[in-house]
Amino acid sequence: MSTQDGQKSCPQGSNAHAQSVPKISQMLSPAQIQLLDYADALDGPDLVKSLKLLHNIAVYHSSEPLDEAEKDALYSIKGLWECIERVIG
Repeated sequence: MSTQDGQKSCPQGSNAHAQSVPKISQMLSPAQIQLLDYADALDGPDLVKSLKLLHNIAVYHSSEPLDEAEKDALYSIKGLWECIERVIG
């Protein structure tokens, strides 16, 4: 589909979608945004592998006891890699 000035428009890039992007950053904590900035150079499958490795090292290969905050953080990591897996298919 072409616009009036002859440029092609992206069929999936609607104005409503573009307006929802800033809402994502409002839902994330500053630490989550920083993590995504660091991971920006990685593609989805590598990011998922990295998060799984981080999780597994902390849970299965550490002799240190985990407190509730650390358990919550590890659960969030698991949720993050599951979301990324859904996005990348």
